[in-house]
Amino acid sequence: NIVVSQYCFAIYPIVAHLAGAGCIVVPAKDHGHNLPAMLEAITSDTRIVFVANPNNPTGTLASKNEVMNLIENLPDQVLIVMDEAYFEFLDDPANMLPLINTKPNLLLMRTFSKIYGLAGLRIGYGIGHPDFVAELEKVRQPFNLNAMAQAAALAALDDDEHLQQTRKINKAGLKFFESAFESLGINYVRSHANFILAKVGNGQQTFLDLQKKGIITRPMVGYQLPEWIRISIGTTEQNDRCLNALTELR
Repeated sequence: NIVVSQYCFAIYPIVAHLAGAGCIVVPAKDHGHNLPAMLEAITSDTRIVFVANPNNPTGTLASKNEVMNLIENLPDQVLIVMDEAYFEFLDDPANMLPLINTKPNLLLMRTFSKIYGLAGLRIGYGIGHPDFVAELEKVRQPFNLNAMAQAAALAALDDDEHLQQTRKINKAGLKFFESAFESLGINYVRSHANFILAKVGNGQQTFLDLQKKGIITRPMVGYQLPEWIRISIGTTEQNDRCLNALTELR
């Protein structure tokens, strides 16, 4: 089986199901991971623990101490997959790269789909112990990346100006929505990613109504959060347009 948190990225349970594995879902704490409880939930049949930090779709962030405690106390036969898709949005992220050579059961996953804006090229990467990576190579698809995606990814790594500017715009956008939601009395989850979760009543209907106004959000009913929608942070103009449309619906 695998161990995941309530409100985890939907793909983890789906992949487990496709592999014929069970899925232990640990109740969330304040919409985020309860890492001590996830550690306690591990059984002799557990093979993987998935942790997205920051989490998708809630944007919550587990503390460095909690993450390190989980990694240090994990049984050797259990792989810990740290999904760091939103890693670059953090001002002071937990750096687990030094652990790679001493923790064969640690895998870090990152992507160019988020802060680098290359989602259409479908490129990401994993960082793990050489022995573990060697095993992955045995089952890796032979044509999993094309040359254009690789060239774009390498160029993106050198574009620090874009990264800093995107982080600045995202931080301002999060503050904008947080302030607006507090003024409007809309509950939200404080986010460390490039989106924010807002409690709007009927999430599915709000999604449909906003769509009619040309605003695309993500309804959270599939994550057992039917009253919530997820709003991606955009430019100042896009954020204003989204908030105005949402205000008109209230």
